[in-house]
Amino acid sequence: MEVTAIVKVDNKKSKVYIDGEYAFVLYIGDFRKYKLKEGDPIEESVYQEILVDTIYRRAKQKAMAILKRMDRTESELRKKLEQDLYRKDAVDLAIDYVKSYHYIDDERFAKNFVHYKKNSKSKREIQYALSLKGISKELIEEAMEEEYESEETAIKKLIQKKCTNVEELAPEKKTKLINYLCRKGYSYEKIKYCLNHFDEF
Repeated sequence: MEVTAIVKVDNKKSKVYIDGEYAFVLYIGDFRKYKLKEGDPIEESVYQEILVDTIYRRAKQKAMAILKRMDRTESELRKKLEQDLYRKDAVDLAIDYVKSYHYIDDERFAKNFVHYKKNSKSKREIQYALSLKGISKELIEEAMEEEYESEETAIKKLIQKKCTNVEELAPEKKTKLINYLCRKGYSYEKIKYCLNHFDEF
């Protein structure tokens, strides 16, 4: 094997290409430690040492650091690691590592997301947001079924945030409220029903 190219990423790290293919990113100190130079051969044992002791270890540490800041879905964490130029096997290893400790759990994430958003977002908004986060359709449906209250209840809570007395709302303010709820993803029919039967909830 041969180090065919070393491409600078920034002042601290560079991409390393081996036999013409991207291998990994190393820092300045790593190049000194492993004595890597463009055009030099690299032994298989050194290559494996770099992967196990440096790349895989850093990928796991990076995954933990990302999750320490905030909860993520598997898809989000994978994208974050890929953005940091970790190779696929390192990303897979890091994902498996944090999964083994239940630091990421898409089912738990989806249920928590629905639970905390159900009073401020419509079903459509929540489902769309979860799909963007890479949650599967099956897990979204399961979370919605377990955690989401009726849309009528959610609409009522939003109405309560906007006004204290529905019956005294001026026509223009009622229209503004309806438009607001429609933009949240609720159907016009359900909004009208909730406004007309507000005291029955």
